[in-house]
Amino acid sequence: MATLIAGASGATGKHLVEQLLKEGQKVKVIVRSPEKLPESWKNNEQLSIIQASVSDISINEMAEYIRGCHAVASCLGHTMNFKGIYGKPRRLVTDTVGLLCNAIIKNAADKPVKLVLMNTSGNRNRDLNEPISIGQRFVIALLRLLLPPHVDNE
Repeated sequence: MATLIAGASGATGKHLVEQLLKEGQKVKVIVRSPEKLPESWKNNEQLSIIQASVSDISINEMAEYIRGCHAVASCLGHTMNFKGIYGKPRRLVTDTVGLLCNAIIKNAADKPVKLVLMNTSGNRNRDLNEPISIGQRFVIALLRLLLPPHVDNE
């Protein structure tokens, strides 16, 4: 079994891949630019590199990538520059998680596939029904207004 990681070339994704490889696990990564990956990954037999933009992958393609995986992790996020904050895709994280879920369902694996979403700050667990102060609500509303990726990261 393997773990598929979307966003493996980013700050968080690189650490996750390194940890899994150190544990001797098989890893599949989806990256737009394989040249950004560490040299040590390129000849690692435990690592499969899929060059693609997750925004361009169909459900059928993603289902094939996920086949044989016991876990999937999304380490995607928006680049913290003007283009990353105000440019497209605005719903990168949301759309990718939907794609991953639909691909997992399409495969109808015998055993459950774990989906891990590496999240961000400023997000809360709505299942906990935590009390939220008016100040916190105001700050979150302001972040949603001024930083479009914040809504996607929720």
